Amino acid sequence: MTADVSTGAQHQPDPATYACGACTLPWPCAPARDYLIATTPDHVQLAMRMWDELERAARALADRHPADLFDRFLRWTER
Repeated sequence: MTADVSTGAQHQPDPATYACGACTLPWPCAPARDYLIATTPDHVQLAMRMWDELERAARALADRHPADLFDRFLRWTER
């Protein structure tokens, strides 16, 4: 995790593309992940939060394979 996770709050998804609005990488980018981990310390709550994001993103990213979306939004939450 980076030393200053507060900058991760600026890394929010663009709802139309699910690219990060701050760095344009696929969201959740590394700063966003660090921020999400720091602000959602309970592993189950983090996974549930990211499942909600996956559901929203699946509509915007309908052309993506479900396994790719799972990896992008949920796999990294495993500790």
